[in-house]
Amino acid sequence: MTESKSSARKFRYNSTVGMVIAMVAGIAAGFVGGTSMSQIKFLGDIFFRLIQMGIVPFVMCQIIEAVGSLTKKQLSSVGLKAAAAFLISSLLASAFGMGSALIFKPGAGLSESSLVLNASSDAEAVTTTLADTLTGFFPSNIVSAVATGSMVPCIVFSLFFGIAIILVREARDGAEVSVYAWICDLNEVLLQIIKIVMNVAPIGIFAYVSASIGELGLDVLVPIGKYILVLAGTTAVFTVLWLIVVSAYCKMPMGKLFAKMVPMSVMAAATISSAVTLPLEMEDAKNKIGLKKSIADLVLPLGVPLNSNGSALHMAVTAIFVSQMYDMEFAGPALITVAFIAWMLSLANAVAPGASLISLTMLIPALGLPMEAIAILGGLEYIVAAIRTTLNVNSDVFCALLVAKSEDAIDYDVFNGTGAPTA
Repeated sequence: MTESKSSARKFRYNSTVGMVIAMVAGIAAGFVGGTSMSQIKFLGDIFFRLIQMGIVPFVMCQIIEAVGSLTKKQLSSVGLKAAAAFLISSLLASAFGMGSALIFKPGAGLSESSLVLNASSDAEAVTTTLADTLTGFFPSNIVSAVATGSMVPCIVFSLFFGIAIILVREARDGAEVSVYAWICDLNEVLLQIIKIVMNVAPIGIFAYVSASIGELGLDVLVPIGKYILVLAGTTAVFTVLWLIVVSAYCKMPMGKLFAKMVPMSVMAAATISSAVTLPLEMEDAKNKIGLKKSIADLVLPLGVPLNSNGSALHMAVTAIFVSQMYDMEFAGPALITVAFIAWMLSLANAVAPGASLISLTMLIPALGLPMEAIAILGGLEYIVAAIRTTLNVNSDVFCALLVAKSEDAIDYDVFNGTGAPTA
């Protein structure tokens, strides 16, 4: 009896495993039950409404907390260089992912299916000019933007809010700003709400997937396979390009640098967490790659909230995939909106269980695409998270190396295995 109780205490519910099981069960139920499974689709609708009810303030608080946490030291030359490298590389990752999805078209071929034809969406034909698109990024009334769920204006306001907190703190000689502490507390509360909702994620995923498969059939699995291949292939190519640029600029043999980053890459893929990987990442960066302590201790932790190349690329590929899947493809200025939203939302990369699902819940409605797509992709959490977390971690090190080279802070003796780490 005691052993049984001990086993029960050790059991921990894993929402990621639950979602994978729910997706597999949903596929089977949809295949067996057919169109009758559409009767439980309302359970999925309820689940996604529960997630959406707090997602806008959560994204805003997440960004304000990340930006507002920066210190005077982090705003120094090194900090600004790191922030620039983070933001530029994430924007390039977003554009690269979008371009790859446009070329390989992983979502093509489903535009005539019953699921796609019956999907509801707020998407409209985009005929606005580039100037109108860029102007729309900036809110005229933040209350109105929050009420309507206009994600990009909310993100822009949050960036300004975070920067203002830094300036007020510096004006007070480092004294904490009370509103910042309140926002951090609010962010923690909102995160707990999301965690509570994620406990029932398998129910919502099962309901949506079974209804989708029941209407569409197993044909939906073909584009999902193409989607994973395009996402993984694009991430690999982008990582190799990063490796080539950094190796050339820092004058490091590409093969040797890659070999030294394998352990952290494996851990990132296994744990699907940049934060969990950070200690090993910092140790290897200093003791194997040769980053000096002054750079590694500042830039690498800063990269966890501010640098998400993998997340930006993932969301850009996903946005184009879904638009192709539902024959609602973006063109012209709308592509800039897609790249910008994917880039900005990568700053709000959720730390809750099921982060990929949270990201999709932010991305899909922001672009006016059908919510049904979230359920179809929701069960891919571990695969997608492993792919994007690996790039997130690797790009942190790549950015740190660029900054270190500009500051003459790379110890090549350590890199070559002939010296000990220095400050």
